[in-house]
Amino acid sequence: MLENHRIICFAPSDWWGMNPSCTTHIMRKLAAKNKILYINPFGSDLLGGLKRKKGLMSRIVRKLKSVAKCLRQPEKNLYVFSPVFLPLQGKTAIDVVNNALLKLQIRMACRLTGLSKPTILWLENIRAADIMNCFSPVFKIYNVSDLFANSSYIANQQIQRQWENRIFQESNLVICVSKELYAMKRAERENVFYVPHGVDFDLFQQAAQRKDEKFKELADVRRPIAGYFGTLTAHNDIELLLWCARNLSDVSFVFAGQITGGDYSELKKLDNVYFLGRIPYEKIPQLCVNFDVCMLQWKMSKWIESCNPLKMFEYMASGKPIVSVAIKEAMQYADVISMAHNKEEFCKAIHWELQNDTKERSQRRIEIAAKHCWDNQIEKISDLIIQTMAAKHTKKEKASLVTDRSAVR
Repeated sequence: MLENHRIICFAPSDWWGMNPSCTTHIMRKLAAKNKILYINPFGSDLLGGLKRKKGLMSRIVRKLKSVAKCLRQPEKNLYVFSPVFLPLQGKTAIDVVNNALLKLQIRMACRLTGLSKPTILWLENIRAADIMNCFSPVFKIYNVSDLFANSSYIANQQIQRQWENRIFQESNLVICVSKELYAMKRAERENVFYVPHGVDFDLFQQAAQRKDEKFKELADVRRPIAGYFGTLTAHNDIELLLWCARNLSDVSFVFAGQITGGDYSELKKLDNVYFLGRIPYEKIPQLCVNFDVCMLQWKMSKWIESCNPLKMFEYMASGKPIVSVAIKEAMQYADVISMAHNKEEFCKAIHWELQNDTKERSQRRIEIAAKHCWDNQIEKISDLIIQTMAAKHTKKEKASLVTDRSAVR
């Protein structure tokens, strides 16, 4: 495993968010043998938010709460910093002011945490393109966990693509979490690798062993239950969910997570639909065990098509049947996940899974999840970093040797 490095992580999601992101899991694991400064996102775009209106205020409140935490040390060897910034971007004058403000704060955080001379930059927030060169790290890693150049949270799409391309080109190593993202990036350069998300396997399996333990928030919910946990946004296919809930009146539809966008008012009116609100991560595995079928339901877009849902392996680790929209990363497991291309297919798939799932399919899902536990994925990432670092060092030595020989001549 990677060890004795000083890592600055420009993260795409808040450490203090509703559920741990893939980056949170990775940095927690790496902090066992490395020193980490996790920098919360500083790319919220008020102009982009105004176009959507719904969910804007909740985004602002969440970010203010995060910034209020400033610099914290939640775990040994791991620091989390939430910089103050202007919630606008993509305009030259504003970006100049923001960059100066951010560099000053981040340098101060680095000094306070002993990370003024990082050896590795973990780049996942593409807004870091304007900040990364204030460091002189040995190594830069671009972790492509989503199609960042297509983010709907930034008004200026052109500047967004420029940021993403700069990070992509300057990184020594590019890691992609889905095969679709890998295919896009590998066509443009070398040192691009596919390492899918991991799962906190033991946490979900321990909950599965206590499957008879009741979950109090579901005490008044009749079975069977079709469930989903995670942030609820306009990207979720609400029309699909309405169709399923209306056509499967004997099934309870349960959603755990904060609503940050989209109109869920019609769903809330249905007697067989339940919104639990935010559930702490430590309770999520036990909630999942109480689902009879788990759902991955988003509106299909280029963003969703190329993503790798973190909760897919979490569902699998619980052994539960899964119904998903046509996400390419899920399609490789079509033998144990029911894939649906429209609302009618999704509805039929829920009914089929409730009637036809087997112990063999459940065990197969558990085995797949076990292979993708975070420890395994961190080892793969560590090996890639160590190997690429060694190759870079060898290349540098050869170049130096050639220079010396030329000087002698």
